[in-house]
Amino acid sequence: MSSAAPSRTAVLSLYRSFIRTAKQFKSYNYSQYVQRRARDTFREHMNETDAIRIAALYQRGISDLEIAKRQAWVNSHFGSGNLVVESQHHRVHHA
Repeated sequence: MSSAAPSRTAVLSLYRSFIRTAKQFKSYNYSQYVQRRARDTFREHMNETDAIRIAALYQRGISDLEIAKRQAWVNSHFGSGNLVVESQHHRVHHA
């Protein structure tokens, strides 16, 4: 692992990748969880200044993103049916 901190652009790209991955979940609960967790984690560390700590957080984010991508794939192929809230959420946003 390099101790050089990733660029701001790279960090924002990682965040956007989490949000895109979250939208791939068939399950509303999983999707919302991944979005909320990404948002909260990135906000928690947005004022970090230590380059080594930023690099470590970035590497952890990349690892967590790969896990989320695998889970999204599994959820989209083997997930259960929609919850009542998912049906209502879909109708409201696509009406």
